[in-house]
Amino acid sequence: MFDRFESLIGPSQAEPFAEALRRRPAKSIRPRVDRITHDLPFATEAVPWFPGGLRVTEGSVRPGGYLEYAAGDYYIQDAGSMLPLAMLGIDPDDWVCDLCAAPGGKASAIAERLGTNGFLLANEVIASRLDVLRYALARTGRANFLVSSSDPEDLAVSLAGRFDKVIVDAPCSGQSLVARKQQSQSSFAQNHVEHCAARAMRILQCALQLVRPGGLLVFSTCTFAIQENEAQVAALLEAYPNALSVVSYPELEPWQSPLLAGCYRLWPHRDDCAGGFAAAIALSEPIEPGNSKDPKSNGLKKKAPKKFTREQNTSKRGERNSRDRNKPTSVQPLLELGEFHLHKLIEHHHWLGYEPGAFAFVELFGHRFGHGLQLARIESERIEPYHGLAMLLATLFTPTQGIELDRQDAKNYLVGNAIARSGTSDMRATPWSVARWNGKPLGWSKAASNRWNNYLPAWARFTSFADTPGALTSLEESSAWSSDDEPLA
Repeated sequence: MFDRFESLIGPSQAEPFAEALRRRPAKSIRPRVDRITHDLPFATEAVPWFPGGLRVTEGSVRPGGYLEYAAGDYYIQDAGSMLPLAMLGIDPDDWVCDLCAAPGGKASAIAERLGTNGFLLANEVIASRLDVLRYALARTGRANFLVSSSDPEDLAVSLAGRFDKVIVDAPCSGQSLVARKQQSQSSFAQNHVEHCAARAMRILQCALQLVRPGGLLVFSTCTFAIQENEAQVAALLEAYPNALSVVSYPELEPWQSPLLAGCYRLWPHRDDCAGGFAAAIALSEPIEPGNSKDPKSNGLKKKAPKKFTREQNTSKRGERNSRDRNKPTSVQPLLELGEFHLHKLIEHHHWLGYEPGAFAFVELFGHRFGHGLQLARIESERIEPYHGLAMLLATLFTPTQGIELDRQDAKNYLVGNAIARSGTSDMRATPWSVARWNGKPLGWSKAASNRWNNYLPAWARFTSFADTPGALTSLEESSAWSSDDEPLA
């Protein structure tokens, strides 16, 4: 397999490439689009292929250990994973599907860039990865998404041609992850590569069916194997010669693959990142389950896309209301938390929030594919707000109460401590308050007689901070919050 890599990078680069696979790549971050980046607590430089990304220039820096990270100023993401984002070209009103969304690096970038009428369906088949995906999306401050855990085949049947853009960060052999100890050298075994290529092709076939004519499919991996990269694109182009074409990006010419136009590669020894592959495919005609010419698509179910009429949708909403007639209907406890500027729906004792684009999707399909931003749980008039509600943009939610914390109190809050409260005369309609640092939300607190009790979720807490000598954050070092290509922190 290394002999094949030499055909891509040249014999003189084979040893530097092999050596780079033994070293952890440089850390990088993607600042949130609505946040200022000139006052970051560490030095950075621009990622050449994605202007919205920054590479951390000091190797000892732990970007997940700062208050700025807790406040959602940036997402920690390998620079190689930003390559497909450079190709996606989000328009504000796009409907986008991220078909393999966890842990949320690309999904959160998409949600940040969509307008209020745009919509993101963030899908992840592996249920154990949904919590980290929801956390990443909640940090964006947006409510323009649904989180789904559907099989791609089922989505292709029910949502054929619904999306302007679909992104597939395909499950792969993960060869670029060897340096992070998340993969072993067995990821280079030929039988493993073949298995991953076949699985990815089935997913790509489904993804094509989701794209509307005139739309775009962006395909990426975190592997170097030709069979999982250029060969996949070539197979799709051969199967649908009249419907598909690759898209070239002149600004990405330095990273153009020598094997196939419209395919781009990053290498760890050359580009100071873990490495990766991406290609964009434009669709001019609809792809339906029954017209595949590619033998690799064996196993796809040949179902016709299901059509929905407004009358059927209304009927289904009525059925849901009937099933849920014992749910609490009073919205007052929720409104006591603050002023809402988004659509609110209740489902199984949970209040969910939607911006207009996401609400339009729910109006069409209900909640059978997934749920939007979780705002609060309410039962017997008792309410408990969720972390994502506290993190919402001020244009979507204005909390009734907020407490501004200095740096030390913010650190105490983030490790899970209660915060001292100076008086009891400021009680309002709700005991709940959003804890803030530098005017940015960190999470919920609840008033007691002489303190603010801490309601920061356990998975969002710190054990220590990077500006404390020798200290690391728990999230940064925990494999539970790492992914195939993008560690959460």
